[in-house]
Amino acid sequence: MVVAGLGGASACGGDDSSGEGAATTQQAGASTTAGGTAGSEAVQKGAAAPTSMEGWEALWKNERAAIVKRIKDNHWGKSADGRTLTGPEGFTIDLSKCTAGWSDTEGTTDTDIKIGFTLPQSGPAAEGAGIGYAQEALFAHYNADKVFTDHGKTRSVTMILRDDGYDAARTIPLVDELIDSQKVFAIETAGSPSVLRTYDKLNQRCIPQVMPSSGHPALGDPVNHPWTTSSSMSYATEAVMWGAFLEKHLDEFGGKAKVVSLRINSDFGASYNSAFEAYLASSEHKDDIEYKSVTFEPPPRPSRTR
Repeated sequence: MVVAGLGGASACGGDDSSGEGAATTQQAGASTTAGGTAGSEAVQKGAAAPTSMEGWEALWKNERAAIVKRIKDNHWGKSADGRTLTGPEGFTIDLSKCTAGWSDTEGTTDTDIKIGFTLPQSGPAAEGAGIGYAQEALFAHYNADKVFTDHGKTRSVTMILRDDGYDAARTIPLVDELIDSQKVFAIETAGSPSVLRTYDKLNQRCIPQVMPSSGHPALGDPVNHPWTTSSSMSYATEAVMWGAFLEKHLDEFGGKAKVVSLRINSDFGASYNSAFEAYLASSEHKDDIEYKSVTFEPPPRPSRTR
């Protein structure tokens, strides 16, 4: 027997005309893209990885320089008339579809960049709070060293954290506060339910939703949600890897296997389950693998204080 745990609207005119472009967020001269650089390729080809923080920072500096060079060489970024953003592989965003009054510098000043982050700091996924605290500490470190310098201006990054308790109903008003009252430059969200219930509004408002803590298959959609990137491998891909592993080792289980999944009752668990079921349905070994799935509602945990 094998027991496995699985998983616990068009906006802003995104267009990936080549069908190959990875999700890209570009705003105020910044760009994040999926693609190799000279530094990362060197590591992938067997060069020794850095062994000190100084070494990693030197590598990151080289990688950033390579990305900036690609942007300049390919003339990516905002068009002269301010109506279009252009990125890799012919990817574009039609800025004329952004809401009235939209500004690509909202949330920034000559000295500061504000980023909002809703994530569980209490409740069943309170451990996730560490992601936000770690980002605060990292930005504080680099702020002190004045490393965020561009076009002759040095800015500090200010993280504004909000506790949604891993409850999407709480995430929605918190995101509204961050974009309407705090007027942040970008938003981070954590958990598939919270991401999926806020990404339509953020994309309609042309506000970057950077690296959300989710691998839901609906993310990585540069056509309909060009302002939302992804931080993780798709859960559907992970489920397929589970299925491929089982098929490869089926003989070791006597030619047949029973798979049981205990999954959280949310978009997170549902995406894993549906992808795994779809994989098994198309597998030539579908009659040899028995699959059962049980959902659970995680019990609430006491709130944590910082």
